[in-house]
Amino acid sequence: MTESATTSWRAGRGPAPLPAALPALLVLLALLLVVAAAAPARAHARLVGSDPAAGSAVSRSPESVTLTFDGPVKQQFTSIAVSGADGVSYSDGTPGAFNDDVEQKVKALPSGEIVVTWRTVAADGAPLQGRYTFTNTDPAAPAVSPAPSSPTTGTAGGTPSRRGGGAGATDTAGNGDAPLPALWLVGGASLVAVLALLGVLLVRSVRRP
Repeated sequence: MTESATTSWRAGRGPAPLPAALPALLVLLALLLVVAAAAPARAHARLVGSDPAAGSAVSRSPESVTLTFDGPVKQQFTSIAVSGADGVSYSDGTPGAFNDDVEQKVKALPSGEIVVTWRTVAADGAPLQGRYTFTNTDPAAPAVSPAPSSPTTGTAGGTPSRRGGGAGATDTAGNGDAPLPALWLVGGASLVAVLALLGVLLVRSVRRP
């Protein structure tokens, strides 16, 4: 700024000049907003498919149940319970992981509705869980009596779904125990710092004598 322009501004005949670093800060702020908007889509793995598929009817009893995720999960923290209308679990052993697939061997399943309830932990440490059903119509499958219903306590409903599961399955992500991704923490801290710096610079430019 020239001496004459400075004199004119101080005399109140012109607007207060903006900080020279303001354009660069605005560009940085825009980049941070883009990163923050894209981060949630990559935050956790989610269920994208299952075999048998949720809501399907199978004419032959499956020997295993396979869950497919869009990212790796931790096998040692994975459990899959496959139960019939009698409430008995027909899971056989522990699940095995192959790339993004998790397979659970099952014993001979009964006819009727089969419930698959699963829990796992994503590679970033976020707990995931879900539940879905399919129907076993194999004529050779044994029939079982439904388990007696027990009174429930508390409020109706369950944990709201945060992520869309594959093939109609309910896929929920844990909330309280899940560590926030590092990208969110860095991006959020940077955004706050940039906004604070912008505020300070704008206030100084207005109040400068």
